[in-house]
Amino acid sequence: MAADKTNQTFTLKDGRKLGYAEYGDPAGKAVFHFNGSGSSRLERPTEEAILQDLGVRFISTDRPGHGISDPQPDRQLLDWPEDICQLADHLGIEKFYVEGYSAGGPHALACAYQLPERVLAGAIISGVAPPDRPSPYQGLPIPNRLLLLSERWLPKLVPIIRRSMYSMVTGEPEKAGETLLASFPPVDQRIAEKPENLENLVASIQEGYRQGWHGPAQDDILTNSPWGFRVEDISVRIDIWQGEVDKNVPLNQGQYQHEKIPNSRLTVLPGQAHLYLLERWGEILVQLVE
Repeated sequence: MAADKTNQTFTLKDGRKLGYAEYGDPAGKAVFHFNGSGSSRLERPTEEAILQDLGVRFISTDRPGHGISDPQPDRQLLDWPEDICQLADHLGIEKFYVEGYSAGGPHALACAYQLPERVLAGAIISGVAPPDRPSPYQGLPIPNRLLLLSERWLPKLVPIIRRSMYSMVTGEPEKAGETLLASFPPVDQRIAEKPENLENLVASIQEGYRQGWHGPAQDDILTNSPWGFRVEDISVRIDIWQGEVDKNVPLNQGQYQHEKIPNSRLTVLPGQAHLYLLERWGEILVQLVE
């Protein structure tokens, strides 16, 4: 697709602008992609041939306050399916697939729950599990545990934490890339250090923070607060992908969602952590749109 397809906006009924990008086959099967924490509509397969070969119209979105999407004060998780419905109508898409990576996982599940007549199937890739499950902090390192505790019980601290992250990833892309790489475990470093992967990671995150840290902070609080629905009530098929040694979203979160979502399939990737998506876009999409 032409380069201008990466910086599109659509005006929603309430007057907000929603940012999105399109990649792949314009006449293909529509897949709405919801990015990971602090990222943006630039998150996508770096090899567009994957999308062309699969016949996929890949639509990657900016959540409110990220990239070129307007903020939405007091938003709730179940507001997101309505935004996607309006965008799909605008694009002339009746039925579609959804996939969510990490913090995008709850947003994909919200669409699957709210829009069963339109969502054909969904994929959750290292997706965050509901915060009201038993032992929600099991398997998390202490810094991650403290962050999630803040998101749930001390939300005023979250913008401060996100502001520090913002300062780490903004500025000169090469320096931001070095900072990001240093924060990953070795198994993820091996994936992220590939030039095409690191370039996309940095660009996606820097774009996610384009408006500052407030959008990502709101996203943190939203995904770690009650979702407003039960995953047990999702009727469409959900593919759950999980890295065996993931510390950001531990394996038990994928297992919990597989146990609770009636029509779900769990794929555990041995020895993989959190960034395997960057090498497995094709495999995940093949299973999603089969």
